[in-house]
Amino acid sequence: MVAPALLALALGTLAVVAAPQEGPRLSLSPPEPKPHQRFNVTCTLGRAIPDANVTITANGRGWPVTLSQDGRQATATASVTHEGSVQLGCTVRVGSEELQATATAQAFYVPVPLLDVANATVAGTELRGSCSLPAGAVRDIRLRVLARGRAVPGAEGQPPVTFGLPVSEEDTQRGVEVTCVAEMEPYTSRNKSQRVRVLAKPRLGPLRCPAQQNWTEGQEGTLRCGAEGAPEPQVSCSRDGNSLVPGAALRAARGHAGTYLCRATNALGTAERNVTVWVHYEDAFPLLPVLSGVLLAAFALLGLAFFIHRYRSKIGEYRLWRRQPPPDARPRRAPGSSPAAAPNGSAAP
Repeated sequence: MVAPALLALALGTLAVVAAPQEGPRLSLSPPEPKPHQRFNVTCTLGRAIPDANVTITANGRGWPVTLSQDGRQATATASVTHEGSVQLGCTVRVGSEELQATATAQAFYVPVPLLDVANATVAGTELRGSCSLPAGAVRDIRLRVLARGRAVPGAEGQPPVTFGLPVSEEDTQRGVEVTCVAEMEPYTSRNKSQRVRVLAKPRLGPLRCPAQQNWTEGQEGTLRCGAEGAPEPQVSCSRDGNSLVPGAALRAARGHAGTYLCRATNALGTAERNVTVWVHYEDAFPLLPVLSGVLLAAFALLGLAFFIHRYRSKIGEYRLWRRQPPPDARPRRAPGSSPAAAPNGSAAP
C-alpha cells in the first residue's frame, strides 16, 4: 500500500504540499539549491530497514543512493539543468511492501531581462528606454537600470521600468553602457547590457584648430585643424581655390600665407572656422653688390676730387705767373686756351 506524505521542499524558492500519512519524508540540502549546482535529496524512513531497496528520482532520473548507518535515511546527490518544475520521488521496497512519496515542485527562476533602448543617440538629448521581463516571470522579481556603472535615479521597481538618461559630447568617445538587472533577493540575479553609441555634430575648437598659426619659410609646415564629433568629421581647408590638407607636412613658402576657410563635415552637419597662416622669412642682405657699388662711388668721388684739385692748382699757378712773371719768362697759355701769335712776330713755343 502506498502511503501519501507531507513534503516541504525548496528548490530556488519552491514549495510542495502533499497529504500527510505515515511513510517516507523528503528534504533538500541546501534548502535553496540552484540549477546546475548539486544538491542532496534525503528520504527519511519510518523505521530502520537495513536491507531496504530505496530509489530517489529527480525529474524522472534515478540517482545513486547512500544509506545511513542506522538504516533510517537514504540520500542521493542530484542536480537539475533547467529552471521550472522539478519532480521528486522516493520509493522504498521491503519484501513485497512498497512505500512511495512523490511531489511536484516549482523552481522559481530569474529570467534574462528585456532591455529596449536605441543603438545610437545624439549628444545633448535624452536617451530613453525600458526594462521588462519575459511573459510568465514571477512577480517577486525586481528590476533596476544602471548607466556608466551607476544606478539611474528612479529607474527601479516592479517590471516594466522606464528611464531617461541625459547624454553629452563627453560620451562620444566610449558611448554609454546601459544595463538592466533582474534580481530576486536573496537568490540570484541576471542582467542584460547594451552599449549605446553617442553621435555629435562637428565642432572646430581653438585647441585642435588654432585660428593663428606661424610657419617659417623653407622649414616644414603643417596646417593643424582637427574636429570633434561622431562619426569622425572630414576636415578640408581652402583659400582662393587653393587647398591645404590638414595634418599634411609641406615645405613652407610665402605663397602659403593667408586666411583659410576650414570645414568639418559628418552625417549630422557642418562646422566652419577661419585659420590664418603666417609665413615668416628673412631677406638675405646683398653685401657684395652693395660693397662694390660703394667702392666704385668712392673711387669716382676721389677721382673727381683729384681732377678738381689739379685744375684749381693749374689756374692758380697761371694767375700767379701773370701777376709776377720771371725775368726770362715766356708768355704762357692759360690752361685750356688755344695757341696764339706771340708778340713782336715771334711764334709761341
